[in-house]
Formats: sequence, structure tokens, C-alpha cells
Amino acid sequence: MNEDLQIIVPGGLNTDLIGLGVERLLGPGELTLGGTFHVGPGGKARNMAQMAAVWLGAGKVAMIGKTVRDPYGLWKVPLDALHEAGVDTGSVQILDFEESGRKFPGIALIPVDASGKNQIYCIPGINSDFGPEDIRAAEDLFRSVSQPAYMMLALEIPEETVREAITMARRHGIKVVLDPGGIKERSFIGEEQRRLGVEGVFVIKPNEFEAEILTGVAIDGFESAAKAAEILLSQGIEYVMITHGGKGAYLFGEGVLRHIPVPEISGGEIHDETGCGDQVTATLTACLTEGHSIEQAAEIAVRAGTLQFHRKGIKPVRREEIG
Repeated sequence: MNEDLQIIVPGGLNTDLIGLGVERLLGPGELTLGGTFHVGPGGKARNMAQMAAVWLGAGKVAMIGKTVRDPYGLWKVPLDALHEAGVDTGSVQILDFEESGRKFPGIALIPVDASGKNQIYCIPGINSDFGPEDIRAAEDLFRSVSQPAYMMLALEIPEETVREAITMARRHGIKVVLDPGGIKERSFIGEEQRRLGVEGVFVIKPNEFEAEILTGVAIDGFESAAKAAEILLSQGIEYVMITHGGKGAYLFGEGVLRHIPVPEISGGEIHDETGCGDQVTATLTACLTEGHSIEQAAEIAVRAGTLQFHRKGIKPVRREEIG
């Protein structure tokens, strides 16, 4: 048993190419000038792994994934950030560019306007080859965790890999925190659940758009969030936390019906949605490993997500920054 390891994160490693402060988000065929260019580490799962490790300290978080040594060095950006944060990357495969069929690492193209609204064009690259066999190959990692243990998971990887990861976590008594970022607009939760096998997931944390995809309920406030949560809870999920931008978050589960407003934070003029939801998920999970109640963890997570909104690109929130 690894006495330090408490969080496992399967997922994709991306490099984010960000146009920060563009005049506006464009429609088809439009062009605009302006903004500043930023290159940073990305991928929802990778973001969450780094953020949780910054919060908890080195050795507490391990990532499972796949990347490739591309000729432009894009693969180094997310991996270096994980190493710096103290994430165990022993289960991240690094393939040769030619042997991979000249595939590239995952890339995300992200314009961000002056108000912080963004669009994300994710080109998965080698992440598309991250399969169930890669999860099975890492079973020793699942065996080695110290309880209480959690797995954070997003939906940017192939569906069958998500299903295998959830099955593996269940087998080893690891609670699953599912951030459905990356979900495709194709079906409601009933069909998704049957395919992904997410009955028994401990927490699902969609934003308002993902919650609508999952349930068919448009989220405009607490009452509609409660309706969406009822659908998700009926599928065997223990807790539902729906984030709603500047309105904060809504938390539901047995004996829990909460609206958690966004705290007032003086964050200057930087407004960037990039990574805010990932920060919420990572902080929520990290706090749960430390023994916080789900309500306490959710409150701290919303504050951390708000701090992330006032940062340029991905800059994980540290424990000491939470008042």
C-alpha cells in the first residue's frame, strides 16, 4: 500500500493555446485582432490532478494517461506542470512520435473574451488511443491507494475507458468524483448511465450546460437545479453538485439541499473561465480526502473556483489562499 496516495486521475494531457482578452467570441467566417497569447498545461483530468496535488502536497495524487514526444515539444508542457506539482506520473505512457503514427499530444485552442467567456476547441490527438487496456495495466496503482481514496474522472477520454476506470475504482473501494466535462450533446442521463455504468458514483459535478445535456432540464436557478439533481440522484449517484458561473453552485443529496453563492473576492481585472470548473472538482475531492463533510468541501471548492476565475490561464489555488 502507498501510504501517501489518495487520489487517482485517469485522463488526457493537453497543451492549451490561449488567446486571452480577445474583443469577442466570433461566429463562422469572422475575424478579429487583439488579445495576448498564452501557452499552458491543460486537459480537464490533468488540470484536476495538478490542482489537487498543489492543495494536498506531493505524492498524494497519481495520473494515468498517454502522451507522445512531438517534434515541437508540446508534450512537455502538461507533464512538466504535473511533475512540478508533485503528481506521480509513473502510469503516464510517453510514446515515440514516429512509432505512434506521427500523432500529436492533445491540444486545446481557447479564445477568451474580456469578460472571461471562452470557447474550447479540443483536438484529442493521442488521447483518443487511451483505452481500457491502459486502465487495466495500472491496476497496481488502484491496489496501492490509502483510504479514504477517490478517483477524479472527466469525459474527454473514450467512453469504454471511462467505463473501465469506474469499474476498476469500484473493485478497489475507491469513491468516484465524476466531472462530465467533455460530454457530447447526444443523450440524457438514462442512456449515458447504462453505457458508462455510473450508478454508485459518489459525486457528479456538471456545470449548468452539462446538467441540461444530462437531464434535459435547463438550469436557471435553484429550483431547476433541484429538478435536474432529482433525475441524477434517481440513477444511483449519491451527491450532485451543479456549478452555475457567477451564481455559485447547488448541492443535493440525502439530507442536503444547498445553494452556495459565489463569495465576494477582489480579483482585479483578469476574468478567465478556463479551469474554474476543474478547480472546483479538484478542491472538492482534495477536501473530501482530508475528512471534510460534503457541504464543507463544496463551500471551499466554490471559493477556490472563484479565485481561479481571476487568474490568467491555469494557476492552481493553494490551501493558504482560502481565507
